[in-house]
Amino acid sequence: MTRVNLKGINRVRKKLADGSIREHHYVGRGKGAVKFWDSASGVAIGSPEYVEAFTKASRSGTPAQGKFRSVILRFMDSQDFTGLAPRTQSDMRKSFFHATNGIDHKFGDAPLAAFEDPRIRRQALDWRDKIGGKVGDDRIRHLQRLVGFALDRTMIRHHHLMGIKSVYKGKRAEIFWMPEEIEAFRLGAPDHVWRILAIALETGLRPGDLFELTREHIHRTPHGHRIVIWTKKRKRLASIPVTARMAELIAETPEGQARLIVNKGGQPYQHENYLGDAVSTWRDKIKIRSELQLKDARGTAATRLLEAGAELKEIATHMGWSIKHAAEVIERYVALSPSMTDGLAEKLARAESRTKLQTAMQTGEGQT
Repeated sequence: MTRVNLKGINRVRKKLADGSIREHHYVGRGKGAVKFWDSASGVAIGSPEYVEAFTKASRSGTPAQGKFRSVILRFMDSQDFTGLAPRTQSDMRKSFFHATNGIDHKFGDAPLAAFEDPRIRRQALDWRDKIGGKVGDDRIRHLQRLVGFALDRTMIRHHHLMGIKSVYKGKRAEIFWMPEEIEAFRLGAPDHVWRILAIALETGLRPGDLFELTREHIHRTPHGHRIVIWTKKRKRLASIPVTARMAELIAETPEGQARLIVNKGGQPYQHENYLGDAVSTWRDKIKIRSELQLKDARGTAATRLLEAGAELKEIATHMGWSIKHAAEVIERYVALSPSMTDGLAEKLARAESRTKLQTAMQTGEGQT
């Protein structure tokens, strides 16, 4: 069993009537002890959820008043946190309560007065740089959010972490699933895993939206069908043309199966992250490029949507891109894929021309 370096944990093992052993974790000892975990909870020791439970239980034994931990706990009790999307809350919990490089681990015991000192900026940046990458950027961004919350609530008087910019520059826009890799995955992965990638390639939906996609999201239109779904990340209504291949995938879905993506047993996946995990596992088994991820299907999907008759503006809006970026992504994919026909490049050229004409007309109308 994993051990974590948290002070004040009292571990108690008890034998149950059936002979099995259950372990309980408390903060403190005796009558004043507060239980925060047991081995039947399903929560992994050292996970953000475990550390969060420990931290909240610690409030009774070790008051957080006067420490930065009080900001974390007060923020999590506020509408600033409870009003966020579940995925965003989950990401923040990881930043707050990661067992080795979380915000609480680094700054939780620091007095609030430390955040009044300008030198806290250097400490925070050093901490961010030590973590590195996108995770480091996420940690510092969440720390900035906490400090801003503390300033608004007059818990501190100064915000010395304003204006810190991200240092990680993602390059995923240049990573695509190539036709030969898609075909290798189709032939090598189990059908239920192939469907995850296939539907992502045809829709461009993020894992959180793929996870919830059902037959009820498919709507008939005068010219075919569209997928209409409220997206989790951007909280807006997306309307996506159903491509010919997507229509086949829908038709292949067994009668009575509501979710379009299910696991090997025919049941919905328990968490959206399992979709990406399944694709990555079989990617490695098939020995396809290790940098490919499920989310890299979005660039490929943009080309499929253009083929299906979607306008650049539609694609850009759906993907959360600018029109210019959508055109660049499609153009880059066409250039990298020798199997793509000139027809798609011609469609892109026509779509760009229409977009420029519409923009010019709107600008002219605004000037008259």
